[in-house]
Amino acid sequence: MTPPVDALPSNFRFADLTLDVARRCVMRQGQPIELKALDFDLLRFLVEQAPNVVNADVLAEKVWGRHFVSPENVAQRVMLLRQSLSDDATRPRYIETVRNKGYRLIPVVERLAAEQPSSKPRRRLAAAAALLVAVGVIGVASLWRAEPAPAPRLPRSVAVLPFENLSPDPSDTSFAVGMQDEIVTQLTKIGGLSVIPVRTRAAGPLPPDVVRDLNVTATLGGNVSYSEGRVRVTAHLIEASTGVSLWSNRYERELNDIFAIQSEIALDVARELRFELTDSERRRIEHVMTTDPRAHDLYVTARIRLQRFNAEETLRGVAEVEEALDRDPAFTDAWVLDTGLRINASYYDPEHAAEHRARAEQAAARAVALDPESGGAYAALAAVRSVRMDWKGSEAAFRQARSLNMPAECLCTYAVMKLFVGDFARARELVEESHAALPQGPNHIRFALSAYAGLGDWARATTLYESGIGLFKPWRQGPNNWTHWLVGHGDLAAARAIPPEDPFNAAMLASLDDRDHALAQIHQAYAAAAAGNPNHLRDIGLWAAHFGDARLAFRAMRASIDEQASEMMYVWLPQLAPMRRSPEFKAYMREIGMVAYWQAYGWPDICRQLADDDFECD
Repeated sequence: MTPPVDALPSNFRFADLTLDVARRCVMRQGQPIELKALDFDLLRFLVEQAPNVVNADVLAEKVWGRHFVSPENVAQRVMLLRQSLSDDATRPRYIETVRNKGYRLIPVVERLAAEQPSSKPRRRLAAAAALLVAVGVIGVASLWRAEPAPAPRLPRSVAVLPFENLSPDPSDTSFAVGMQDEIVTQLTKIGGLSVIPVRTRAAGPLPPDVVRDLNVTATLGGNVSYSEGRVRVTAHLIEASTGVSLWSNRYERELNDIFAIQSEIALDVARELRFELTDSERRRIEHVMTTDPRAHDLYVTARIRLQRFNAEETLRGVAEVEEALDRDPAFTDAWVLDTGLRINASYYDPEHAAEHRARAEQAAARAVALDPESGGAYAALAAVRSVRMDWKGSEAAFRQARSLNMPAECLCTYAVMKLFVGDFARARELVEESHAALPQGPNHIRFALSAYAGLGDWARATTLYESGIGLFKPWRQGPNNWTHWLVGHGDLAAARAIPPEDPFNAAMLASLDDRDHALAQIHQAYAAAAAGNPNHLRDIGLWAAHFGDARLAFRAMRASIDEQASEMMYVWLPQLAPMRRSPEFKAYMREIGMVAYWQAYGWPDICRQLADDDFECD
């Protein structure tokens, strides 16, 4: 029996999109837009509530059907919906983020008459489309479609799990890690495929609650064995909700032909997931990064060291990747890695910072020259430009990297550049996207903490800090970073509770109730400050600002930034507001190209343009 028309769900038109509730689809100019089930439900609810702002808690309840979905998961799902609609969060056409309030649909919504449904029977199809976001996000819903039913869609996103090391020598673990990394690299060359590396997990299949809560629908995993000059790799693609194998294969090669295995796996996965590869994509996948096994081993080890975030490991990684490049100067990914290691080395080895930055710039340029279609190469170039304060050049290179399928690991680097330019809202979006794609690391949480604190979300920032303290021991940068944010926020009791990392910060915390004594120590420290220690100069500037000496704060902050551009992210802390209103600060922002960047790419919430070249910052 056909239900009465007024009982049918309505359809909606807004901007150039039409949302068909009955068929659960969205059309643009007659062409369907592929949306995951949860994306459709989210968009429908925003459409139905337009033009009202809907906060994250309401979305969690109405769309997910539960209260424990975090605001970060909601923000991640909004970000993915925007991507599907080709909506730019910085200049949105469809969905606007209303700071500290929630989300709303921008266009005017027109309610359309619903179509009479067909009398043909309908059946529920299990959605095979949504795929995972490692360490957090998303949910799966069911789709209703009219008969004849199409075949279930295969996953358009793949989680690559750690490959198990079956080699007799336990020291070959890094070999298995490298296999996972390179398969991820090859898969990211497939346009339209979202690739999520999962760095850590318990043995065995993903637990059902993870499958249900995180919407994991497919995983790629396997094992590696290396013995007597031969490599054996088994790979399998699994439907996570059922444990049913979608595909598996075994590969065996001589050691010097291992790189062909990674390309073959990527091509096989593309075929099984019904991707039509372009000639360019196929060429890029078939191209091996190096044919020198020793160079590859050095690269894998150096890449692991990059993630350890300390001086000794960073400098050892530099030596290893340099040896790899001596063996194979055409090794593009090693040039990209050399860039990252050298940028970190400029921070951990300030005595040779200029040398490290010069080498990083050369390495990034070489990577782009070797492979101008590499998103990783352009992200490396973008990172180099940010540390030499070429903000506009950095933004342009990051945007080029994203257009070329930039690796997920570069998202946090992009977020850091946004922290430099005071754009906390975009930084938060990028760290949330990074969090969804990669496990949390010590620097990831540190930068996420700054993004949330900069937006005034102290509850979330506090939660992140507590997570970092529990996860990373020692966690050198996080506590010092958070101490300064707490002081700027006025929570001096919480700041005192954090053990200081050096004598100067300890002295400042001990002098919080004695302004004159603190300022005397600050002036003495500034007079004795040696070049080559931007961290100490930054601490001097932040404490001078807290105790009311805005002029000294500016001199110290400028000196720290001139030595290390990464200190720019501290310029936006609350205690430096008086400094930001000074003529000297405005002149400096023009001098280093910050104002030109804002004029080209948009002003952050904390600053706004006035007449001509003038501006003001909160």
